[in-house]
Amino acid sequence: MKVALLSNININTIIQKLSLDNEMFFPEGYNTWVQDLIQKDSNLYKFQPKSIFVVIDGNELFKNVDVNNVEVMIEQYLSYIEMSVKENPNIYYFISDIDMPLIKLHPVKTFRVEREIEYNWYKKLYDLSEKYNNLYVFDIKKMIEELGREYFYSSKVWYLSSNKFSVKGEKKIIRAINQLINATEGKRKKCLVLDLDNTMWGGVIGEDGLEGISLSDNKEGARFKDFQYRIKEIKDTGIILSIVSKNNYDDAMEVINNHPDMVLKENDFVAKKINWNNKPQNIDELAVELNIGKDSFVFIDDNPVERELVSSAIPEINVPEFPKDTCQLEKFISELYYDNFLLLELTDEDKKKTEMYEQNYKRTQEQRLYSNVDDYLKSLETEVQINKIREEDITRVAQLTQKTNQFNLTTKRYTESDIINMISSNKYIIYVGTVKDKFGDNGKCVTLIIEKKNNVIADIDSFIMSCRVMGRFIEDAIISYVEEDLKNNGFKVIRAHYYPTKKNIPVKDLFERLGYDIVNIHDNKDYELQLNSYISNNKRKNTASIIEC
Repeated sequence: MKVALLSNININTIIQKLSLDNEMFFPEGYNTWVQDLIQKDSNLYKFQPKSIFVVIDGNELFKNVDVNNVEVMIEQYLSYIEMSVKENPNIYYFISDIDMPLIKLHPVKTFRVEREIEYNWYKKLYDLSEKYNNLYVFDIKKMIEELGREYFYSSKVWYLSSNKFSVKGEKKIIRAINQLINATEGKRKKCLVLDLDNTMWGGVIGEDGLEGISLSDNKEGARFKDFQYRIKEIKDTGIILSIVSKNNYDDAMEVINNHPDMVLKENDFVAKKINWNNKPQNIDELAVELNIGKDSFVFIDDNPVERELVSSAIPEINVPEFPKDTCQLEKFISELYYDNFLLLELTDEDKKKTEMYEQNYKRTQEQRLYSNVDDYLKSLETEVQINKIREEDITRVAQLTQKTNQFNLTTKRYTESDIINMISSNKYIIYVGTVKDKFGDNGKCVTLIIEKKNNVIADIDSFIMSCRVMGRFIEDAIISYVEEDLKNNGFKVIRAHYYPTKKNIPVKDLFERLGYDIVNIHDNKDYELQLNSYISNNKRKNTASIIEC
């Protein structure tokens, strides 16, 4: 990804280190961040960054400013930022809050204007972020609080080389930037798999019993309870929680259901593999039952032997080191969140994900009752509600384009601003589908973006469906509806494409099955369908009903 890092102080070493993993913009001069942002023909915009980070040092920015003019200066600087953000809706902006160490010497009873500056900058910056979807606060104060100002900055490095941050401070900033870059690219894991004994509580339930395990409001047991609180917060952002534990099922469930200090209850877990099978086998089964890739899993286990077994058998899974000192559990899980599950913004769809995956798990269990797949799919009573995109759909449609990999024919990634521009241009038709069945509501999990090439040719720019509804032939009913709708609006030809990736192999032959003609095969495949002469083939499945909204 192309990334720019701007500042009013020297940050060249940070840029150089970030360039090891990213394509970085290198400013031409010192403290040119304002000019870079406001000049439309600056090298910054010629570079075409996907993300711009601005790290502001408060003491340097306001060191020569009269106290009475601070408010005006804040407004002025933020107006420069707003100008850039507004004119470049396709760029993610991360603007830092400011930290102002109390350098000047004063009597005890003195109003510290630095605190007021910090607050005003943050408040006005946050208000600006609420106004623009592509602007976020880069929380440098949080990093300083976690590491400590004494360790975040380095006076020696500052006086020797004009770099304010220590080596530890730079590492903290670099890690935070890379976490946010991953979040903008939708690199978010989906499932947190948890061991139980000595992981969720201290001790072994089969040996220590309900009263003997360590889990409480105070002392040693509190570390495990606080650990569970943080896990529940992760779950509430739409992450699946599952258990993989070598244990007697009844013993484990007694703790989960009956221990007074257990934060995570049975309904917090979508799936539970509590048995004596080996853990890689259990995780393999989870991947099938939840219908997600193994690279979407993070596995937490206190036992190094089990961690090694899982990471060796399933290389794509993330298996972090468990802290040797359980006092570090809360820090461990917080870092795990930022490295694997960080969200730029929590949507209603994210909040419902756990429930949706639980419903999907029940569907998989029910499928085992049927010997015929078609009978099972019909038994689900699937209903697809389709509408043309509305304002409230924009965030979800952008999210689908950014995060969906398996059922994604062209894997084009779009921001909310991109989708807004499409709607405004009148060159696109965007369909949004909500899928429901007898087990519940899967939410908005389908989108088709149609580009109108002219009055008779429609091009399927993107056909995307969430993995949680894959394998049910819902796409057959959806594409038939879209074809009929386009035909009724005067279109005679539909063009479609398949751009192969490592992850979208499941849809490599989709358009052939749907009856489209291949017109070109090179690195990708191009298709056409003549609407006037097309007769529906028998390969399309009738497993879902369409309701137009």
